[in-house]
Amino acid sequence: MREIAPDLAKGRVIAAHLGNGASLCAMLDGHSVDTTMGFTALDGLVMGTRSGNLDPGVILYLEQERGLSANQVETLLYEQSGLLGVSGGLASDMRTLLASDDPHAKEAIELFVYRIAREIGALTSSLGGLDGLVFTAGIGENAPEIREKVCGRLGWLAVALDAEANRRNGALITTLDSDVAIHVIPTDEEAMIVRHTLDVAGRSAAC
Repeated sequence: MREIAPDLAKGRVIAAHLGNGASLCAMLDGHSVDTTMGFTALDGLVMGTRSGNLDPGVILYLEQERGLSANQVETLLYEQSGLLGVSGGLASDMRTLLASDDPHAKEAIELFVYRIAREIGALTSSLGGLDGLVFTAGIGENAPEIREKVCGRLGWLAVALDAEANRRNGALITTLDSDVAIHVIPTDEEAMIVRHTLDVAGRSAAC
């Protein structure tokens, strides 16, 4: 963001990392102030196979009423929930769900979008407003239908989507009169791994 839109990077920005794993991060002047993740990456948004935010009572129900062991609950929440579970086992891959006419696939997509939009609202409150939104990762970068659906729920933020730019996965997908600038920026997790590794290695050498 500092390279692409330096002024915006100093403001109130939400990064939407949407892939098989998914999360939102609220940043002020490039520093994280809130996130959808919790104690683990299981919390937050609906993901490919992970449940996301869940009533703790569900775990008690599964163990006490359905007789599931702790290991079975763990497998259910990490590997059999999310888009895969809501779609009735159809798929965890958003491309498959978008291409399907199955009503369960449509339900999974709508839940995914609803939860993203709801959490954007919560993080906007944490930031005291919103200047920019960044879509990244597999779904965020390559699924214009999802971006359109999410932006369709953000009318209260005066988001004005540029339909053509969104369709072709443009770098900026909002019109010039949009109150919130929305960018599509490819993620580079490998580069971040290298940066963190070098940082840790440098600190270890210094010790």
